[in-house]
Amino acid sequence: MVLTPGITQPKNAIRIIRGTSKTYLLSVTDEEGERVDLNGARIIFSVKRSLDDEHTLVQKDSQKGTAQVEILTPTKAGQANIYLVPSDTNTLDVRDYVFDVWVILSSGKRYAVIPPSVLEVEAGVTVITT
Repeated sequence: MVLTPGITQPKNAIRIIRGTSKTYLLSVTDEEGERVDLNGARIIFSVKRSLDDEHTLVQKDSQKGTAQVEILTPTKAGQANIYLVPSDTNTLDVRDYVFDVWVILSSGKRYAVIPPSVLEVEAGVTVITT
């Protein structure tokens, strides 16, 4: 799945089977459709039960290593990979959650490039415990 949000983007939805690995390609563009320079940027992906919930269930942050969020080719490419691993979802209930993605540019400007949207966690047939 490719997420292609702009600085102003309609809502997106993500479906994932609980306990699977998934890589999402985030392409960030400005209002004119030009890719945003992510050199020195920070990208944060967060999941909660609801907008009112204070507790974050899953959070991926490009400042916490490339195993979470990896900015691919920063200069003018505007792309990053967001990595979900089995431990991110294997304890979550089968239901809809909310997520968003923020980009903080090196200039300090902050953008919710994906506003609060639905993350649907589905049950799988096979359950892998180890």
